[in-house]
Amino acid sequence: MELQLLHETPNLAVFYDPANQWLFVDWCGDLTLALVQDNCVALAQRLLDVRYARILNSNVGVTSMAPNVPAWLAREFLPYLRQVGVQQVAWVYSPNLRVRCYTDAALYSPDAPAVHVFDDLESAVAWLRAVPRLPAVAMAA
Repeated sequence: MELQLLHETPNLAVFYDPANQWLFVDWCGDLTLALVQDNCVALAQRLLDVRYARILNSNVGVTSMAPNVPAWLAREFLPYLRQVGVQQVAWVYSPNLRVRCYTDAALYSPDAPAVHVFDDLESAVAWLRAVPRLPAVAMAA
């Protein structure tokens, strides 16, 4: 898989996968609310520059997450993804049980795009490759 690095910080790497036409978002380390917000703003800028309908989001490298992160993701960031045209997200759980629970809490948002969770990256990739791409949705001006 030939990935193009779009953005990198100590806790986040964002790649474009041209073969699959999706963003690969790879999180790692200890995630505080401020850190997640800063990185999500950078990701949001990428999503404004170019519309991506599908995201492969990996939390495999996430070792901890602040308890206030899920509510912010559910209330602020996941609805934004839908607004900018993201239609499908394959989300790979962290092996950390507490982070997995926080992830489930964040993803329980009716305003989020279609998010499917996986225990491993290979299953997430297989699903995202197999799921039919949805028709493009016109964005409101």
